[in-house]
Amino acid sequence: MRPWAIITALAALLVLGSCSIEPPLHLRKPVEVQTMMETSVQAQFLWQVDWQTEWTFAWDTAAFGPLGYSKPKGIRMHVYTLNADGEPKSHYTYNFSGLRGEAEIFPGVHNLLFHNNDSEVLLYRSDSELADIRAYTRVISSGLKTSKLVQTTAQKAAATKAVEDEINENVAFMPDELFVLFDGAHYISSNLEDYEFIDGQYVIRILGDLLPHTFIYLVQIRLLHNYGRVTGSMGGAALTGMAEEVNLRTGITSNETVSIPMDVHINKAVDPDLLGARVLTFGMPGCNHYDSLSVKAAPDVKHYLVLNVNFSTGVYRNVRIDVTDQVRALPTGGVITLEIDVDDFPPEEVDPPVDPGGGGFNPLIDGWNEETGTTTITN
Repeated sequence: MRPWAIITALAALLVLGSCSIEPPLHLRKPVEVQTMMETSVQAQFLWQVDWQTEWTFAWDTAAFGPLGYSKPKGIRMHVYTLNADGEPKSHYTYNFSGLRGEAEIFPGVHNLLFHNNDSEVLLYRSDSELADIRAYTRVISSGLKTSKLVQTTAQKAAATKAVEDEINENVAFMPDELFVLFDGAHYISSNLEDYEFIDGQYVIRILGDLLPHTFIYLVQIRLLHNYGRVTGSMGGAALTGMAEEVNLRTGITSNETVSIPMDVHINKAVDPDLLGARVLTFGMPGCNHYDSLSVKAAPDVKHYLVLNVNFSTGVYRNVRIDVTDQVRALPTGGVITLEIDVDDFPPEEVDPPVDPGGGGFNPLIDGWNEETGTTTITN
């Protein structure tokens, strides 16, 4: 198992009242709950053993932000009370500022779901049966501007053939970091004898890991035979074929796919022929990324890196590269390194020429007509 950046719930303590209260009094009264999570975040995250050797781009953390995961600033707790058939009959939530908070739970059997609540990008929807809650982001465009495929040096060496698959999927906002812990069919007893007595209180421990459900890909592109022709990427890039949403209870992503845009950086003073990018996604469609058999059975979806490149002449071109094998080999994220020959994609004619200074223009995304979706959060 790879050592992911895992936030570990070492001790979630459910406080069940003082020792002076007799057990029968709890039968029809809520149980006071105090959730206390001591978190441990690995200082250095790893996707694969030698990721630092593979990642050679001079990433400026101050300018571009951190490469890895960050500690959550708050937690949302969902309580799904189950009926005699094991089906949810009610759902309520508590939001904790930081990793500590108080809640009330009636004795009985409950599904408990924890996830960070510090994102302004992530949206959530629940189904009518209260069985599932899904995280997604808004659609911002109906599609990408397509381009012909450009093969990497590795693909050309393997004598592969570029297949001109059409990209027919929406473009959605990049999700924020999402960490989830699901504790199913948890029994909250009304008998104080079922609990530990610690520091004058009866407690029950909930142990588990808040696992990442959004996955980080670091992308670096080496430009061969550039000679100063490609000067950067004003329009950024997008990774296609990524899952549109994830089920927080099961960890399974949807079969529907979207393209996720990202910023692309170049450090001309260090290496003017190396581009670098970081993207967060819900991962591959139709699978649980922590289950190798589920990943293996995931739908056969093509993943492309659609990259905008700016030329010194003031024009741009979109370059499309097949990265399917790399994405499927790294279902929980990792480093994708590509080499492309600038001789393979001469600049397209653009009239009038594009001002390389920018001004908010993004040549990758069609339309820029933001599409909003419905958001349902049941309290």
